[in-house]
Amino acid sequence: MESARRDAPGVLIASAFGDDGSGGGLFAVDGSRAERIDRIATTGLAYDGRRLARNLRCPPPDALLAEIVVYDERGVVRYMRLDVAAAVHDVAWDGENVVVVSPWHNAVQWFSPAGELVREVRYPGPSDAWHVNCITRHGDTWYATLFGDFGTFRGWDTPAHDGQGRIVELTTGTTVVAGLTTPHTPRWVDGMWLVCNSGNNELLAFDEQSGRVVRRVPCDNWTRGIAYDDDFFYVGACRRSATLQSYGESQIVVIDRRTWALVDRITVPAREIYDLAFVPPSLGAGLRRGFDVNPLRTSEFRQYRMLTEIGAEQPHSLWPSGDPLPWSDFRCSITCEFPPRCTADEMHEVAVRVANRSRSFFTSAPPAPVYASYKWLDRTTGAYLSDGRAYRSKLPRTVFPAETVDMTMRIVVPHRAGAALLRITLMQEGITWFDDQDPASGTDFAVEIAPAGRRAAAPAPIVR
Repeated sequence: MESARRDAPGVLIASAFGDDGSGGGLFAVDGSRAERIDRIATTGLAYDGRRLARNLRCPPPDALLAEIVVYDERGVVRYMRLDVAAAVHDVAWDGENVVVVSPWHNAVQWFSPAGELVREVRYPGPSDAWHVNCITRHGDTWYATLFGDFGTFRGWDTPAHDGQGRIVELTTGTTVVAGLTTPHTPRWVDGMWLVCNSGNNELLAFDEQSGRVVRRVPCDNWTRGIAYDDDFFYVGACRRSATLQSYGESQIVVIDRRTWALVDRITVPAREIYDLAFVPPSLGAGLRRGFDVNPLRTSEFRQYRMLTEIGAEQPHSLWPSGDPLPWSDFRCSITCEFPPRCTADEMHEVAVRVANRSRSFFTSAPPAPVYASYKWLDRTTGAYLSDGRAYRSKLPRTVFPAETVDMTMRIVVPHRAGAALLRITLMQEGITWFDDQDPASGTDFAVEIAPAGRRAAAPAPIVR
């Protein structure tokens, strides 16, 4: 299977939950292995080619709101609390608007990026009488799955109403496919309707014109969630009547798209799969990053949590690293380029390659962080040309002994014009400059500094 899926359109993401305490979250599927990304119970997923929206599960009796989290390649880009949605199951994109399915209201709702309700399609009846649960768009038309048009609260929750489920055209309620039992996840694929006929533990394919079943794949367990690539369909299968051996596990059933043969089962360590979606590897990295988009905040939080858990309520030092280096280890090599002419007060971003020539680790962590920095000197006397503090540029990560890293550092030209010597090196804050201990640890450039021109007036603010 792993080699057969080599050309899959990215990373297969599964959303899951477990109201019995067995856990949920997001999982990334690689070959026949599912790797947990996080443990936040989740239902619907929606990828639009740029970002992925995720609905955080909020079951009754606390279900009178919804939470949507939107990710891009850098991590979480937006959090939306929707106070007029309830018990949301599925989520989709309609351009910039987020579309959610609210079974409690028998409704599908459109929300702006600011979380404002801009459109709604609501079916009649008491709360959760129809159990509208999943949506999809084929062309310009929206379709939904529902359990039936019952007249009482959760009227669908009885075996007597099996076979009442259907796929409908959303705005008119016109039935497209009928005779289903608790259906989920409608998808238009290969000129036919695919749907998880969940109550009968199967994947069905229907001819749109006749409404007849043209394919049927038994999956042995409650089906919900469909994704596909060029070769396979992937269907979530939940073991709702779990044995002790299968407790807390579900599966992704892999079906050959050409023969419709069931070819693999991928175990997912969560009780209920809700949805499946392919995303690019870069967005998969964003899902793993989550809210950790600020490295300083993330590092501080993790260090405080670690120290608190071991009983250090008020630590004097947040990081247990970044101690002063031995004097013999202030040794590095700097490789870069800098223009021979520049203007006073300019700021330059310079690509720099730093090599660690010591036996110690270089890190930009407190209490004595190592930075890339610089000195502006008089070519004749060696005196400093600026009284200001040189800009410090953090290392991109810890640099191991004999290791080399590439980084970008910022260099600010002094106000004084004339001939100057620029020396680029490393320094350890509060301890010493590397070139002061080892002259070979710095790189020099002869630079002519032109006077700064008159500053232009600040532009007026743009009001939108």
